[in-house]
Amino acid sequence: MNKSFVVACIPAYNEEDYIGGVVSNTLKFVDKVVVCDDGSGDKTCSIAKDMGAHVIMHNQKLGYGASLQSLFKEARRLKADFVVTLDGDNQHNPDEINLLLERLKTGDVDIVIGSRFLPYGSSDTPKWRENGIKLITSIVKNNGLQLTDAQS
Repeated sequence: MNKSFVVACIPAYNEEDYIGGVVSNTLKFVDKVVVCDDGSGDKTCSIAKDMGAHVIMHNQKLGYGASLQSLFKEARRLKADFVVTLDGDNQHNPDEINLLLERLKTGDVDIVIGSRFLPYGSSDTPKWRENGIKLITSIVKNNGLQLTDAQS
């Protein structure tokens, strides 16, 4: 079986404090890291490039959704077999990428969503945001989806 080509897609806006570590740690588990700098006014772009990421630039802030669209388009252009998304602010742990990929490679699922709130999950999410995410997740669960982190 051929080795899969795995691309990590990271949307980022003013993440100069975190992006270097996120890119560096993520490159341990994937073949290529692509960062979409969504019009940052800091050094996010240059730090991401220095750490080995391919960077897509938005000249102005277009938002998270537009960043993901740009990243997925680039992953398709690169002919990625698998795409992993992580936030640029270090809220998602790159060490868990292999767990997600193992599940995807079984072929019996099309998507795997990580969770910061499972017993083995981890998060540096501020408590106020964590509470908001848990509220949103409970609403989603009441509508029939079995998730533990609706914002992943």
